[in-house]
Amino acid sequence: MKKSLIFLVVAIFMTSTINQSSGAPQNSGDIIYFVMTDRFANGNPENDLGGYPADRQKSGYDPTDVGFYHGGDIAGLTQKIPYIKSLGFTAIWITPVVRQLPLSKDGKSSAYHGYWGVGFDEIDSHLGSMQEFKDFVTLAHKNSLKVILDIVVNHTANVIEVKDTSYVPIASKPYKTANGKKIDLNKVANSENFPPLSQWSLSKSFPKQASVSKTLKNIKSPIWLNDLRNYHNRGNSTFQGESIQLGDFFGLDDVMTESPIVTAGFIKVFSDWITNTGIDGFRIDTARHVNEGFWREFLPAMRNVAKEQGKSYFPMWGEVYDAEPMSTAYWVRQAEYTEVLDFAFQSRVVSFINQRKAELLGELFNDDDLYISDKTNADNLGTFLGNHDMGRIGAFISPISVGPDDLKKDQLAHAILLSLRGVPSVYYGDEFGLTGGEDKEARQDLFPTKVSKWQTQHRIGSDPIGTASSFDIKNPLMDTIKSLNELRVKTPALTRGAQRTFFAKDGVLAIGRYDLETNSRYLMAFNSNSGAKNISFNLDFADAQWQNKSGSAAISQKQNLVTIDIPAYSWGIFEMKTDLLKNKSLSAAAKIVLDEPKLNIDRRDQFILSAQVTNVDFAAVDFQIKDGENWRSVGVDKGATFSTDATSNNRYRVFPFLTDVNWNLSPTYRVVATLYDNSTITSQSVSLDKLKP
Repeated sequence: MKKSLIFLVVAIFMTSTINQSSGAPQNSGDIIYFVMTDRFANGNPENDLGGYPADRQKSGYDPTDVGFYHGGDIAGLTQKIPYIKSLGFTAIWITPVVRQLPLSKDGKSSAYHGYWGVGFDEIDSHLGSMQEFKDFVTLAHKNSLKVILDIVVNHTANVIEVKDTSYVPIASKPYKTANGKKIDLNKVANSENFPPLSQWSLSKSFPKQASVSKTLKNIKSPIWLNDLRNYHNRGNSTFQGESIQLGDFFGLDDVMTESPIVTAGFIKVFSDWITNTGIDGFRIDTARHVNEGFWREFLPAMRNVAKEQGKSYFPMWGEVYDAEPMSTAYWVRQAEYTEVLDFAFQSRVVSFINQRKAELLGELFNDDDLYISDKTNADNLGTFLGNHDMGRIGAFISPISVGPDDLKKDQLAHAILLSLRGVPSVYYGDEFGLTGGEDKEARQDLFPTKVSKWQTQHRIGSDPIGTASSFDIKNPLMDTIKSLNELRVKTPALTRGAQRTFFAKDGVLAIGRYDLETNSRYLMAFNSNSGAKNISFNLDFADAQWQNKSGSAAISQKQNLVTIDIPAYSWGIFEMKTDLLKNKSLSAAAKIVLDEPKLNIDRRDQFILSAQVTNVDFAAVDFQIKDGENWRSVGVDKGATFSTDATSNNRYRVFPFLTDVNWNLSPTYRVVATLYDNSTITSQSVSLDKLKP
């Protein structure tokens, strides 16, 4: 039996002064369109060769090969701004635009994707000029579209050569100073104590003798990127242990981001991109492969530069390629990231659509509590259905051929993406029902393609494209995405609202969202079954009236019981039309029940504070600790947990680190809950001494 501490509650009938975002940047409300520039629109065929000779082994250009440049460019992006805006998007995320090494060493593929950078302060000539990029950003802003630039600091193109690419562990060959003294990289990383390393005889400082061919010796810019001392030179990553951050990512030159020279260099490079072009945010590639110390320097520096340019919020979504929230939350809580890409969300949506695993998706949002601190939460996680690496949502739904229900499944997946928490992004071409496989196969042209298999490739919602342009066809997915985008943009509860799961079973998911500022409340239900479903659950508000805003489901409510009828592979998004606050005193009915504080068995450096707020569906629960003169917030949880196990249901939680508390000052904690009528209730304080390390 779970131990609980029940306390008298002090009710305060006044407008709340609690900062319900808990110091975290508020969700921007953006809906992002993610574009691979080379494959989107060819606005200027004259730059297709990038200024290189008409030989694919020199230019990297071959529009018939899926692994080479196809001709898309910044001019094409600029021309399609009205199209992107017409679909209801508010931001454009584009793949890296910096100068690339055109070809891989084996000559079998090119850098069309943008992740083989060598000139980090330049525009790749296949894409256009710096002036064209600036003009693109300016026009996007005139059309109320933000520009998110994809960047890479983990690696450059594969330029450095070593005889043996197998990874060498530090235990076998540690780094050494120029004088031959062993270096503990973890202790000196990103500090003034970082020692000089050997330049001319790398074998003195590094585990491998590295070199660069004469033709590539000075190919990188800024110039410090040509210094071999600024790379790890340990061989290819095994994607385990230390090699995750020290090894070459599939042979690409792994930058020594522990070095202050590198840190300062990248801060200068990307500060200039912000100040000189006016971009509005970053997506950061391979973020988990870079040491945390670098991010603690780099990310605050970027935010400060952005503020100087008048951008109060500059999002930076780190690619932490991991579907476990415990892992991704680490980067938010301890590496200065306030935004990471939510791979857990993606995997669970696919499981819901294909395997009816509603429970997994419903309980996913319980783990949002892991992201909560006094400065962070889960509201800014980047949500998506597929991408340029793993493949498209269309491929997950329809890998071989189009089934009779695939269009409905695809529409349902987008309804989930565009109505739930986070900052959603739609991968270019998904609105045209593109399928395909992983990696290269998921990077199709939207302009007339010369890749023969793409001309005949099956699409969800429309016929194969042939030699036509995707922009010339009509697909039902376009209307679905547009209508959902428009609803989300004008509905604060769908962008920034609190969220809680009410039902998750048998292929059906029901979610509630509530926005305190507008006193608006929404319910949404999703059915991944091949047949219609009927579900019921209780709310704290009786006899409410609801209006369907999207989807084909129907809703009714009698007293506190809500009933929703949902057709196969469909959804419903409903707005409550009843005045939530009329003749209702929430604080009179609500009570706080505190659970016994305990250590987190999954992370022994954390402890868990949890509380129930009974008789009310939505509350912003501020967990406060006093380990000095004043109470201070350690995080605000706005969504109660969900579980089929009633003993763990309806909990508000935070996971503070033991190091966040001064244990010598007899710390205590309390809970202050702000209810949706703006009244607050406060628990009595409880000692934390039993958790003292």
